[in-house]
Amino acid sequence: MNRFRQLSAQLSSAFGFDRLALYSIDHPRRVIAVFAALVLLAAPGLLRLQLRTDGHALVPPDDPAVRFDAGVRRHFGLRDPIVVVLQTPRPDGIFNTGTLRRLRDLTAALEKVEGVPAGGVTSLASEKRDRVYPGTLNFRPFLDEVPETPAAMEVFKGDLEAIEILRGTLVSKDLSAAAVLVGAPNVLEGARGRGGVNAAAADRVALCGRIAEVSRRFESPGNRVLVVGAPVAESLLGTHILQDLAVLLPLSIAVIGFVLWLGCRRIAGVLLGMVQLAAAQVFTFGTMGWLGVPAYLTTAVLPVILTTLALADEIHLFWRYQQILESEDAPGTRHPEAVRVLISEMSRPVVLATVTTIVGFLSFLSTPLVAVRTFGAFAAGGLLFCLFWSLMVGPAALALLPPRVLRRPLSRSASPSGRFRRFFTPVYHAPRRALAVLTLTTLLVGIGMARLRVQDSWLSGFAPGSPFRTDTERVNQLFNGTHLLLVHLDLSGWKGTLGEVYEGEPGPLLDPETLRGIGGFEAFLRRQPRVGGVLGPYAQLTTVSFLRFARDPKRLSIPGTPDEVSSLIRSFDEVRGEPRRREVIDDARRRGVITVFLKDPDYRQVDGLMAAARRHARERLEPLGIRIGFAGDVAVSQAMIPAIVRTQVSSLPLALLGSWLVVALLYRSWKVGFLIALPSSVAIAWMLGAMGWAGIPLGVATAMFCAITLGVGIDYGIHFYEVFLRLSREGAGGDAALAAVSEAGPAIVADTAAIALGFGILGISQVPANARLGLLVAGALAVACALTLAGLGTLLDRSARAERG
Repeated sequence: MNRFRQLSAQLSSAFGFDRLALYSIDHPRRVIAVFAALVLLAAPGLLRLQLRTDGHALVPPDDPAVRFDAGVRRHFGLRDPIVVVLQTPRPDGIFNTGTLRRLRDLTAALEKVEGVPAGGVTSLASEKRDRVYPGTLNFRPFLDEVPETPAAMEVFKGDLEAIEILRGTLVSKDLSAAAVLVGAPNVLEGARGRGGVNAAAADRVALCGRIAEVSRRFESPGNRVLVVGAPVAESLLGTHILQDLAVLLPLSIAVIGFVLWLGCRRIAGVLLGMVQLAAAQVFTFGTMGWLGVPAYLTTAVLPVILTTLALADEIHLFWRYQQILESEDAPGTRHPEAVRVLISEMSRPVVLATVTTIVGFLSFLSTPLVAVRTFGAFAAGGLLFCLFWSLMVGPAALALLPPRVLRRPLSRSASPSGRFRRFFTPVYHAPRRALAVLTLTTLLVGIGMARLRVQDSWLSGFAPGSPFRTDTERVNQLFNGTHLLLVHLDLSGWKGTLGEVYEGEPGPLLDPETLRGIGGFEAFLRRQPRVGGVLGPYAQLTTVSFLRFARDPKRLSIPGTPDEVSSLIRSFDEVRGEPRRREVIDDARRRGVITVFLKDPDYRQVDGLMAAARRHARERLEPLGIRIGFAGDVAVSQAMIPAIVRTQVSSLPLALLGSWLVVALLYRSWKVGFLIALPSSVAIAWMLGAMGWAGIPLGVATAMFCAITLGVGIDYGIHFYEVFLRLSREGAGGDAALAAVSEAGPAIVADTAAIALGFGILGISQVPANARLGLLVAGALAVACALTLAGLGTLLDRSARAERG
């Protein structure tokens, strides 16, 4: 009994948690009741939890690109399009009565969908052509009457082919498909109403679901319907995440439970762990619900991560508790002295390991990405709850249970401790060879970091071959493209003069020379890589001029005077409607928008396009008094890339510095802090290099794996060093490292297996970013475990032998 008391006095406490644990041992029922009440209070918050997967949730809300995009959309009344494509395999393409009637009926059905504003649907059924109703000046839509005869169909076909700008937008370039464009409400604009941003995002997701449901009714063996676009992608990502959780969460619980059972071989240990898992999930997500914080694309995988990390402490606690029970002078069953010894030995490494993991997640608070900050904050909060549970509810439960419930069953096979000692003996006895191999491997793998690239496309958020990705790729082939880059034209600094304008609002966009300069800019953009089409003021006005003058090819140009241009804009309003014209030229004739259609470009291609556009604008447009800016889903996506880089650059050093400081301060040695953090730091370098060699991109999710790996992986070094330190004090001498690997190694490997398998389960996610995150963390933790046992163990063994020699 004196041995247990001496150990308790010798080992220092960690932030007072040992006193809380000892209180829990003395008052177990009271402590369990308090935590149960806390979880029950958090539980109703689950009903208030919302899901947000819209693109604006992944970029800094105060980013200039986001604010500029919102301003452009608001001024011109622009919306992200939900693209519904009706495709037919018929040889004559869409030029048959059945397909055109189906297109008209589909348009009418979508106009009636709840949440679609008046005039928010555009297709051939709403688009007007250059024909009027007899005896009037009212222009007829293409499908006011569906052609029933070959002659009528030829007239329809001629009218359609005459309007070149409709090819690639409302009809496919090969004329085998037609599109219906439904404007989705802008999330930030909708946030002005009741419920704010979260409710607006939820409304947008619900609208996508209703549109997809209505559109499916118009499919037939001869007509296929595809529903694509950025709003649909965001909606489907949320659906896929929820579907993933329904599969991944039970799997991760099963894996953790199985590993926990392998570690302690007792059902009681597994049941205690499962209760903690449930409590941690309810508390964390219930708190999010009460605070009104939505589950973003990043935090949606938090249930799996919490399940994976919550029981890391229990694996070490149960393993050491069973070793104490097996010792020769273990206390009897009448008083929970074994639990007191467990706390005296394990409170410091458990607290230190969890705190460093929390520091890793808290490093995400430095990022401008709200979704990543939320992930870091609530992951840290959930783990803090788990720490209190492990060192209060855990000891209280052990104090109430008889030791036989968790005592390890007798086994005839060799103990794990003996196997670990035999395996690592040759490694520790050849330290130079072992360290040389690890150093060379680090250099070779680390070279791959130079090959890393950044991923930004929402299309890459879907697995290759998935229905949505396949449909989007098909639509990109048929049409101009589903990614939109909006080029804003600002003529507020225009210094020219206008001739006399008899009707309409005067403005610089009535100047023919200015419009021709914009036309040259549109042509320049059309020639750039990945650009499928360009529509701007010049293309729209020249098309109106061409149709206004009986399709005279000579009139496919800008008129010679401002008054003629003003008359052309009035014709635009009459034929295509003022709302359509306001999407291109504002009422003051001082601002315009060019829409650039892109076919799934990557970050570097868009960056090159924007740089080329700026150069052209400086040389050709600025002398005319025209300044450009960028908006649209592509521009917002580009704003996310620097944020991703800053996340990676800032969170990793902060996590490394914070973890090192915690360890160094507690052990009062910067050298110890460096040694303990070294294995997980090198593991990160290995994985970044492997990502570069394998061509795995860095994205919103994968950018988070470094800080997670550092925060979790450093735990292995803490537990290993703590056992090494205790055994050194007990007189193990030069064999302290081998003794430490035999005692702590099995628990560290079990801990790694549990966490790595838990994260590895994310590898089957429908969302490639989450799958990559899970596999990267799993691989990095496996490497960190191996480097801790082999590398850190070798360094400590060499140090111990040097001191002894």
